Amino acid sequence: MCSKKFNNPALRAFTLAEVLITLGIIGIVAAMTLPTVINNARNKEHQAKFKQAYSLAYQAVLMMGQDDPELWQTYCAKNSNSEVNSNRDKDYSFIRDFSRQFQTSAVHEKDTINLQTLGYKQEYFYTSTNGKKRFNPDSHNNGAFVGKNGMIVFSSGCWWANGLDFVIDTNGLKGPNKFGYDVFYFQIAKNNQLLPSSINSKFSGNGSDSAGCCTLAGDSSGGGMCNSEYFGGSISDNGSACSRFALMDAYPGDEGRPYWKNLPTP
Repeated sequence: MCSKKFNNPALRAFTLAEVLITLGIIGIVAAMTLPTVINNARNKEHQAKFKQAYSLAYQAVLMMGQDDPELWQTYCAKNSNSEVNSNRDKDYSFIRDFSRQFQTSAVHEKDTINLQTLGYKQEYFYTSTNGKKRFNPDSHNNGAFVGKNGMIVFSSGCWWANGLDFVIDTNGLKGPNKFGYDVFYFQIAKNNQLLPSSINSKFSGNGSDSAGCCTLAGDSSGGGMCNSEYFGGSISDNGSACSRFALMDAYPGDEGRPYWKNLPTP
């Protein structure tokens, strides 16, 4: 019997060169899309932790408010800025009492301005802008507690009128330790309202023009203290308003875009 030769092009095997070219194209496409996929997954994780942290904080304020209709008055009277600036002893009763509303693994009733005392690799948090500019360390210098879920809550004291401020690092020691990503500023205001805190009360605005304290890319903007850079430009308050946009899921300066889907790579 003679063998029959098949000449069907559909059954022809790929050459080595064709296989290598195909693999090269796949590699290029993967290299282009993989960072986006990784960043999207990371942002979803940040969003989930933010929602959990906000829910826990909201319930904690609600519980404390059952016994005290004006928490900010009670604790700010104990630890005003004038007391701190005159070198009197700080009062850590807020962070102690607040921690009792959570499942905690550690409570630090001490000055926590240096994050390394809590196990962080760096001394400070980063602003929401590009790079690693330091956020104003006065935001986390009045004690802290560590939740069993890993988040860390810091007392900021009473910097703005009629409000008691605190900061939540939603994933604790894990990075990027950056405002607007895993670190957020809140305020217990009059009537025990839990508000997304920002400088100059910009959280009360509705339009994109109130985005000044949450610049996620480029240079800081917004004027006033949002744009202030202390100690030769090494420290900024930019990022203090990001909690507002995170809650609304609206991108600063373009509120038609979702916040969490458009966070730049930190």
